[in-house]
Amino acid sequence: MKTKIKRLKKSIKQFSLGLFGLAILLGCTPQSEKLYSEAYNEIESGHFRIAVDLLERSAAGEKNDTKRTKAILEAARIARFEIQDFNRAIRLYREVILKSQDPRQRVLAQETLAEIYFENLQNYSQALNELLILEQLSLSDEQKERIKFRIAQSHFLIGSPSLALEYIEASLKSSAADKKNVLKLKSQILVSQKKFDEALSSYEEIRRIDPNFFAKENLYIASSIVFEEKEDYNSALLYLEKYQNLIEDKPYLELRIKRLREKQTNKPLFKGRRK
Repeated sequence: MKTKIKRLKKSIKQFSLGLFGLAILLGCTPQSEKLYSEAYNEIESGHFRIAVDLLERSAAGEKNDTKRTKAILEAARIARFEIQDFNRAIRLYREVILKSQDPRQRVLAQETLAEIYFENLQNYSQALNELLILEQLSLSDEQKERIKFRIAQSHFLIGSPSLALEYIEASLKSSAADKKNVLKLKSQILVSQKKFDEALSSYEEIRRIDPNFFAKENLYIASSIVFEEKEDYNSALLYLEKYQNLIEDKPYLELRIKRLREKQTNKPLFKGRRK
C-alpha cells in the first residue's frame, strides 16, 4: 500500500512539474508569435483589417527574417485581396523588397507590385516603371517572357504601340514565349495602327497554331471586325459564314451578319438594291 502511495505522489509531482514547465514555456512565447496567432484567429472570424494590423505588429517585433517576411506577405495578401486596400498592399510589398534577405521573395514582391498597378489600379505608367525594374533582375526564361509581355501591354495601353511591338517581336523569337497570347496582342496593336492586312495575317497565324484557342478567344469575330474596319463588308460576311459552325455565340453571330449585310447594302457604290 505504501509503495502505491509513493508512486502516486511521484506521478502527481511529475505532472505538476510538467504543468509548471508548460506554463513557463507559454510565458516565454515571443510577443510576435502571439500576435501572429491572434491574427489567424481574426482571419478565421473574417476580421481582415484587424488581422492585417496584428500581422504588421508581429512583423515589427520579429527578429527572424523568414518569419518577419512571412507575416508581411500575409498582411499584403489580405490587404490586396480581402479588403482591397491597394495602397497598403503596395507599402507592404515594398517593405519586403527593401528588407527581405531572400532574393526570391524580393523578386516575387516586385512582380506582385507591378501586377497591383496593372490589374487593380490600372495605373499603366507606374506598372511599366515597376516592370522595367523587374526586367533588369536575374529571372528565369519564363519570368522574362511574362515580364516582356506585360511591358508590351503597358506600352500599348499608355499609347506607345511602336515600343509595344518591339517587345512583342523580341518575345516571338523566344521559345519560352506564349506565342498565342503574344500574337493576339500584336494583332490588337496592328488594328489600332490601322495596319489591317498585317493584323489579319497575325490572327491567321494564331488560328494555324491553335484553332481551339482561336475559337475560345472569339478571334473569328475579331477577324471579321478587322475586315469591317477595312470597309470590306463582303469579306467580313464570307469569313463569318465560312467559320460559323465554330462560333459558339450564335445570337451575336446572327446580329453581326445582319449588321454587315445592312452596311454592305448601304455602302456607297454598292450595286445592289437599297432598302
